[in-house]
Formats: sequence, structure tokens, C-alpha cells
Amino acid sequence: MSTEAPSSGLITILPGEGLLADRYDDRVRETAEDRPTSDSLPVVPDPAADHEQTELKRRRDDVEIKHQRIREFLDRNDHEAVVLGRAESVAWFTSGGDLAQGCGSEFSSILLFINRNSRAVVTDNVQSSRVFEEELAGLGFQLKERPWFDDPLRIVAELSHNKKVACDLSTSGHTPWRRDFEPLSALRSRLTRLERQRLRELGRTLVLAVEATCRNFDQGEREADVAGHLAHRLLREGVVPVNLRVASDDRLGRYRQPKFKGEPINKRATISVTGRRHGLCASLTRTVSFGPVDAEFRSHHALATMVDASSIFFSRPREPVSEVFRRARRIYEKFDAPHEWTLDYQGVFIGYSPREALLVPDSNIVLEPDNAVCWSPSVGSARSEDTIVVDARGFEVVTAAQNWPQIEVAVKGYVLPRPGILER
Repeated sequence: MSTEAPSSGLITILPGEGLLADRYDDRVRETAEDRPTSDSLPVVPDPAADHEQTELKRRRDDVEIKHQRIREFLDRNDHEAVVLGRAESVAWFTSGGDLAQGCGSEFSSILLFINRNSRAVVTDNVQSSRVFEEELAGLGFQLKERPWFDDPLRIVAELSHNKKVACDLSTSGHTPWRRDFEPLSALRSRLTRLERQRLRELGRTLVLAVEATCRNFDQGEREADVAGHLAHRLLREGVVPVNLRVASDDRLGRYRQPKFKGEPINKRATISVTGRRHGLCASLTRTVSFGPVDAEFRSHHALATMVDASSIFFSRPREPVSEVFRRARRIYEKFDAPHEWTLDYQGVFIGYSPREALLVPDSNIVLEPDNAVCWSPSVGSARSEDTIVVDARGFEVVTAAQNWPQIEVAVKGYVLPRPGILER
């Protein structure tokens, strides 16, 4: 399989071997390729266990790092405490505690009150046992329990009395704190060592699930069927599909951010997914085709991978986002697609939220080591997308393709592999 790229030899699509997995009557059946070699489901801790066990110690050390960031925030802003109540904020501070009100909830089932010396959990009698036995055992949190029918803000108000308190929640009426959502969310922009490892593991799980789904669904199945196959694979690995899009044939060209519908997949499908585990999110996109793709789609896909590869390559420490954007736009312009970037989002900062910040041309953000970024350029019905982490040495692609055809894109003499199109 080969194609001629828009840049006359800049892109080479390498042959893919062993791309078709054995077929099964049950398309979501476990196979060696469907799952990581070891179980990746989050472990339920034993509340009576030694709190110095390795994994728990890693989490507690991670919480201490977050607490130190809060102390520095308090010192910079002359505050005395912070209240966290958004699901992503609580997951961040508790090092991956599963404490949201629901799978896709914006709010946490608990409130955190954090000052320089202590961290308290404000929760009700319904939640407290699970919170402290399954999610926060041994992590150094104090409990402020209330009956489920009492207002949680009453306890927070008592803790906040005569103090300058910042909060990540919007509240109505008089409250003893002021909302500082953006400054507080900025505290989680740089991943810790544990978070980078978790994101790496999440990325591999997502890749294997998407690749297995692409290899095993049948021509003519509906977008919703394929979304169901992928969701099944993810949920059994402890990954919540925060966003799942399946676009059949040319539907992505009409709607750049489609959901899955009842449309049958006749020619090809482009699958995009954002999954969350331990509170962290990662995203990727892959395209599968029944038979060879037409020349126009192949050309569009090649251009999308070029833009993606350039954006990834220049996502380096101290590089302004606006400069990365400028380089991407130049590629669109060079290949006679100057307006394509205006038709779709081009990328986001990703982390405990699937969209920590939207990346825009005039952004004043400067990339730093340990930032997680997801570029997702599209051209017509084609998209190229992976999640990367900016590294002190450059970048790391945490959702790198595994058993998948590759496109080699040369950027400044460096060859960067990008996912190709799986032809079945």
C-alpha cells in the first residue's frame, strides 16, 4: 500500500503487516490484542492495610505535591484556604479519587477544604464510608461529616469564617469565598511523575481498544454499534468514555464534531475517543476503510497528518502556542487549504478535563514541560489526532499507534510516524 503525498515524497506510507485480527462471533470477546498484558483496572485499597504500601505511598506523595502547589497559590494570592468542588479539581488533588457525582458529572460528591497545614473532606453520611475506605484511605485527609439532608455549604462557611478563601465553584447568594477557577485550574497544568505514568498507561489502553474495535466490526454496522463495541472495551478496563464519536463514510466532512448515530458504515469510519481513568483524560482518532480509499480522501488524510506532525514536533518547552499554530497554518496554506483550520478546533490542553483550554491562534500560552496537549487537525472528512506530553527533551506521544499502518512525516529532517488508514 502506498500513496503520493501532497508534498511529493515528504510522506511515505509504510506497508502494514498482520493488520487483520482473527474474527470471532462475539466482536468484543477478549483476545490477547484487545487487552494489556496485565490488568489495568484501578485497585480497591484495603483501608486496614499498611499505609506505606508502594502504590498508596506513590499516591500520598502525589497528594503532597498538590498540597504544596496549593500552599504556593495561597502565598502568592494572600489567601488562607481553598475550597474545591468541581469533579476534575477533586480528582486532581486526591491523585485520581473517583469522587464525581456521576460518570460525566461536572461536580464532585464531596467538597475539599485545604489550608496550609491540613486537608479536610466535607461530605455526608451516605458518602463518607466509601470515600474513606475506597478512595482516600491513608492519604492524610480529615473528615467533616454532615447528615445528607444538611447544606454542605454550612460546614464550609464555618471553616471559612473570617478567612480569605478561593473556590473553583460558582455559587449563588452570599458566600465567604471568591471564585478563582482559572488560577486554580492552572495548578494542574503540569503533570506529576505519577500522572505522566498513568497517562501513558491510559493512552496504551485507549489505543488497543480502538485498534481492536476497528479490526473487528462488520461492514454495514451502524455508527452506534461501533461506539457500543468500543465503550464495552473501555469500561471493562476502568476507562470512562467521556467523548465518543464515530463518523461513517463522508459524514465528518459535513459535521466536523459528529456524534454517533444510526448511520450504516459502508465505506469507512473515523473513530475519535476521549477516555478518562484516575481522573486523567487522553484522546485519539483512527480511520478504518473497507477496501482502498479514494484519492481525494487519501490526499486529505495526508495533509491532516502533515499538520498534526508539525504541531507535535514544535510542541516543545518554551514554545508559544501561537508559534506552533502559525507553523500549522503555513502547511494548510502551502497545500491550497488556507481556510480548513477555521472549520474545526485544532487542539486543546488536556488533563483532568478533556478540554483544559482551547488552543487558538492568538493564545498567550507558552508550553512547559509536563503539559499534556492534543492536536486534532482535520481536512475534509479526514482527521489526525493523538495525545502528547511536552517533555524537557521534546515530546512524548502517549497514544502512539501499536498494530496499525504508519505514515512517516519528515519535519525539519526528523521522521515522525503518524497513524495511517487501516484498509480491511
